[in-house]
Amino acid sequence: MYLSRLLLDPRSKQARTDLANPYKMHATLCRAFAEPDQTPPRFLWRAEEGKTPTVLVQSLETPNWEKLLQRFPGYFAQAPQYKPVPLEHLQPGQVLRFRLRANPTVTRRDPHNPTKRKRYGLRSVEEQLEWLVRQGTSGGFNVLGAMVVQSEKVRFYKHSKNADESGPSEALPIVLQSVLYEGHLKIADLEAFQQTLAAGLGHAKALGFGLLSIGKG
Repeated sequence: MYLSRLLLDPRSKQARTDLANPYKMHATLCRAFAEPDQTPPRFLWRAEEGKTPTVLVQSLETPNWEKLLQRFPGYFAQAPQYKPVPLEHLQPGQVLRFRLRANPTVTRRDPHNPTKRKRYGLRSVEEQLEWLVRQGTSGGFNVLGAMVVQSEKVRFYKHSKNADESGPSEALPIVLQSVLYEGHLKIADLEAFQQTLAAGLGHAKALGFGLLSIGKG
């Protein structure tokens, strides 16, 4: 497993476009893993706020950032760097710091169509923290302490072609609840935890959610 740290150049038009739309960002990042006509392998990513726009990318396969740079010269503020993620040092019972941007949701009956169920974003901090605890239970870790650093609704548009691909693209609004967590966790089940690190947590992983970053606590 590899972790890349990308510093984007805000003078790049493509970088600005991607930072404003997770769909665009995912499509651009895919270029490091597959040709445009190929299905890319799964990877996780997260945009970090700061003076220089930064994107973390975690992948099971080695990225080729040069391919992205060939398509979008000037995209990066610095040469991309990546390194293997060491998992062999992890131990059951180990306490770690974590950082996670997730899309906590719950599935409920649609009040407008009771025959269907619909996914809703969790808005209250209490519900968001309870969601995290449940994710830990199934993901091989216990949450020792956590806080919601940021919680907001994010809105963007997904552009898609009409059915016959001949007309103008159609902009579909997407609204997601974005929650940034920080805290400490304890590894309960090492194998399940390693699988969680590789697969991520929650929904909307292609849109920059679910990457669980850990560090020595």
